[in-house]
Amino acid sequence: MRARRDSHRGKKQIRRSGTHSQRAPEKPRSCIVIGAGLAGLSAAYRLKTRGWNVTVLEALQKVGGRVFSYKFEQAPKLTCELGAEWIGVQHKAIRRLCDELGLKLQRHRYSFAFWNGGKPPSRFFKPGAWCFSRKVGRNFKAFKKLFVNYDAAQIRDLDQFDWWSVLRSLGFTNEELRNRDLMDSTDFGETIRLTSAYGAAAEYSEGTDTDAMDYKIRGGNNQLPYALAGELDPDALYLSAKVRAIHQTSAGVKVFVNGRKRPFRAEFCICSVPAQCLLKIKWKPALPEEQAAAAQQLQYSRIMKTAVLFNRRFWPHYKRSGFSAFTTRISDFCFDSTYGQRGSKGILCSYSIGDKADDLSSEPSKANIKEWIRGDMMKVTRTKETQSKKPKGKKSQGKQSEIVAIDVRPQAWQKVPWIGGAYAFYRPGQWFTVRPILQRAHGRVLFAGEHLADLQGFMEGAVNTGEAAADQL
Repeated sequence: MRARRDSHRGKKQIRRSGTHSQRAPEKPRSCIVIGAGLAGLSAAYRLKTRGWNVTVLEALQKVGGRVFSYKFEQAPKLTCELGAEWIGVQHKAIRRLCDELGLKLQRHRYSFAFWNGGKPPSRFFKPGAWCFSRKVGRNFKAFKKLFVNYDAAQIRDLDQFDWWSVLRSLGFTNEELRNRDLMDSTDFGETIRLTSAYGAAAEYSEGTDTDAMDYKIRGGNNQLPYALAGELDPDALYLSAKVRAIHQTSAGVKVFVNGRKRPFRAEFCICSVPAQCLLKIKWKPALPEEQAAAAQQLQYSRIMKTAVLFNRRFWPHYKRSGFSAFTTRISDFCFDSTYGQRGSKGILCSYSIGDKADDLSSEPSKANIKEWIRGDMMKVTRTKETQSKKPKGKKSQGKQSEIVAIDVRPQAWQKVPWIGGAYAFYRPGQWFTVRPILQRAHGRVLFAGEHLADLQGFMEGAVNTGEAAADQL
């Protein structure tokens, strides 16, 4: 079904039997988009640019979904991300949208070290550097070469395994497996002991060495959903519009929201809500049992991001990358959220995964969390409580100010009721079973969202699925 772009046909004169008659303007096609995250907004934006009438319904009081840029009151010029974080050099769709909408990207790559809480931290590696033995490096390269030539049967077989087992078969030692788990779990949101080997192999074989950890949007990633929403007609976006039912006929779709008697009507619908939310909607005709079962099976990753504002930046500074560290401690993966931003204060963001995210989110004292992360990072950077500094050209010594964790802002995505996790987590055996079922259209309703994307878990993936759904119409 291709959208017509006959905007110049409005009132075309047609000579017929010696008389003149006017042709009525063609009625624009119409679509309701459910969800104002990046998938829904990119779909709505694409349809609008092609002349469609679009209505966007968002259950929350804000746009952006899991994009969540945050500023501390004590440092309003600094921005950190408590939600979606990275844009890769190969993420063409989101970079194109940024160009179209006048948004600038900034470098967002990180040097990294490992620390197990006992012995001193490892040396710092450059972004994308290989940090394991040469032997497993050779084995890993050989595996990637084989993987890109796998046939369909081999790919499905690989999907039955977890990533930990595959890496162990390639010769990774126990310590290397632990470090690899610390690294790779940030990509999938759970330990690699539970991650589909196919999903991991596809990401690391077809991506770049930096694993798409390259850029973010200057001023906050929320600038993109704000800009997309700003391109819609003023009366096209409804916030706090929680969908309760979707009814379909051969002629169109009716979408019912809480607190409104009359339904929204359109020819088609694009539903970009997380898979779990599909089960909270009353469908007529009913959602196929197989599709409902797939939505019930798909889990979302347990991720807690914790931003801590410090009175000064005590961590290392590199010319072309920021500071980060993978730890076995409470801080898990911790990085400089204010890399590339001016100011004396700084923000470190802890990115905790799985069971550790659950444990940390259950801690009732924010003050404890703040001090735990502060202590971990001071040990990683080998920073003392107070440091002596000899000013240039002076004999006397002065002391730098004490390192103070001013404030903390945690965001436990697994505790957000409308989704229950940060992004979709595909376990072994699900990529070629659960995912294709969720991708199927249901009558006049098409589906979008990061959980359906090839680049699953990324903002780019959400945009890809939104634009693909719009293209199908």
